[in-house]
Amino acid sequence: MNSCTVAYAFYETDFRVSRYAEALAGPGMHTDAIALQAEGKTRTEIINGVTLHRIQRRRFDDQGGPFDYLLKMSLFFVKASWLILVNHLRYRYDLIIVHNVPDFFVFTALVPKLFGAKVMLDIHDILPEFFCQRFHKPLNSVYGKLLRVVEFLSVRFCDFVITGNDLWRKKISARDGVPFERTVGFVNYPHLEYFRDVEYKVRASGLSVIYPGHLSHHHGIDIAVKAMPIVKKSIPSARLDIYAASWVPQYRNQLEHTIAELNLDGAITIHPPKDIHELVEVYKTADIGVVPKRGGFFASEAFSSKILDFMASGIPIVASRTTIDEYYFDNSQIMFFEPENHEDLAKCILSLHNDPAKRKQLSDNGKRYASENNWDIKKRVFLDIVNSL
Repeated sequence: MNSCTVAYAFYETDFRVSRYAEALAGPGMHTDAIALQAEGKTRTEIINGVTLHRIQRRRFDDQGGPFDYLLKMSLFFVKASWLILVNHLRYRYDLIIVHNVPDFFVFTALVPKLFGAKVMLDIHDILPEFFCQRFHKPLNSVYGKLLRVVEFLSVRFCDFVITGNDLWRKKISARDGVPFERTVGFVNYPHLEYFRDVEYKVRASGLSVIYPGHLSHHHGIDIAVKAMPIVKKSIPSARLDIYAASWVPQYRNQLEHTIAELNLDGAITIHPPKDIHELVEVYKTADIGVVPKRGGFFASEAFSSKILDFMASGIPIVASRTTIDEYYFDNSQIMFFEPENHEDLAKCILSLHNDPAKRKQLSDNGKRYASENNWDIKKRVFLDIVNSL
């Protein structure tokens, strides 16, 4: 079987994209991936049997307004469509997997689909809600309505839809009229082999709090920053390490200003992007992982993949009480705090630090959950879907 994966993302750091592609690679199969080009990376490279085509440059911190996004994505769409057409004539694709955002990238597979190729759309982020919350637009605005139309056309065009979680599966199926059996909810499951050497230890002294991931307003890292002065009153040696996978420049500037304003320069560090192997080394010395995202019609339903990474590592978690996290988890697995309340976050961090038995309980329960919900197990579900197509 010949396949192609398309994503407006960095293949090396988007594990959801790379896992799908590598699961389809093997003897007698040609597997392509089309993605963005980070600085210092070659245009073409073979990674674990996947021929990776990096067709457009973009920096990790390259963010802009709505029209800037649209222009860059449109250029990527044209380049990807042409490359898919050329490669389809050479390899005759059987399957094309397209990852949003945006949804309309499924139409890069138009010609192969006309000649019999199957098309899957993986909705990482549900786009009308994502765009409207990010750019402060109401869902019933012109932007929201237009994105709903694009979503409808995109999911009806493809043969199967994967959504980033089960809440979005229900929403997409209901509002776009897609048969429920033609969809599946798939969170970003961890690959357990990365975490096998991590053994969480309950330390009596010191406090290392970590956050790895994107820096933006709805991710709420500023809430964790504002909680640290309260934490440090009780634990002077406490520190927060932020491992930025990518960031919105304006938000990062505000974050750095807040850190300086609160005199936390020695207690909070924003580190450059790290790959999964480097992060695993960080996890070995972490005491608590924080997921401080805000509420809202998008953020409250967006699943944070770092939660399962923390669980696979055995790191106890303090996370905001959002709709999606209450859907999947309970108080025996995560310590919840009130969204956007930095005082409550600080209270939870201190409570967890002062209760070694609770930390051990959260660690053990989290590892148990990850042992039952990981890519090693769910890969079979993905391959069964592919075979059914």
